[in-house]
Amino acid sequence: MLKEERQQLILDHLKTAKKINLGQLSTMLTVSYDSVRRDVIELEDKGLLKKVHGGVVSNSYLNILSGQRTGVKKGSDLEIVIKKALTFIKNNQILILDGGTTNFFLAEQIPKNLTLTVITNSPPLAMALNDHENVEVILLGGRYYKRYQISMGPEVSNQLKRFNADIYFMGVNGVDKTKGLSIRNYEESILKQQMMAVAKQTLCCVVEEKIGVIEAYQICPIEKIDALITNVEPENYSLIGYDGVVRV
Repeated sequence: MLKEERQQLILDHLKTAKKINLGQLSTMLTVSYDSVRRDVIELEDKGLLKKVHGGVVSNSYLNILSGQRTGVKKGSDLEIVIKKALTFIKNNQILILDGGTTNFFLAEQIPKNLTLTVITNSPPLAMALNDHENVEVILLGGRYYKRYQISMGPEVSNQLKRFNADIYFMGVNGVDKTKGLSIRNYEESILKQQMMAVAKQTLCCVVEEKIGVIEAYQICPIEKIDALITNVEPENYSLIGYDGVVRV
């Protein structure tokens, strides 16, 4: 089977499957695990899917931008995280929300009666706030990375120096009690550190599947953030050892 055929089969399968395990893909396509992994990395580089711990999921932003998304499912892990995160948002605050689907849906759910300033490097997130009349949106400009749907670079870094935010909602790919918060892109890890530096508080919102995951580039140790917001209870076994941070 040609590489292009394999990759198309992966994308076709993702249309109906929420998540695909790399081992399952290897069996389904009758190729080695390494071949599947290379296919997945290439498709992720094109922005066609997202690699997660142990597997792949569809790129949620593709659905968001095409208007095909179905929103946050009632009772889902993501809905629980967003509801907890919303309790931290108060009137007249200045917020920084970086890229990622969690922050996108958090922005959508911000009460429309609140007066806020939201600073973001994510064009899709800025668009999600179009009908929030009381929210001023400041979109950070720089080089646009299609794979992540965010802007990065020296222009973004220089703009950040002018702000004094109340809360930074940080998006991550992994959270680990010993290796801290991590992400897959080096430049983005540096940008997130800069966002932390201009905010009074840094909160990290993650669903349970990201807990215990370690990605290539550390952003900071776990104790450097002010709160870890998850869909599980603070005493849950998955958060054992995370004593250096407030768990919500």
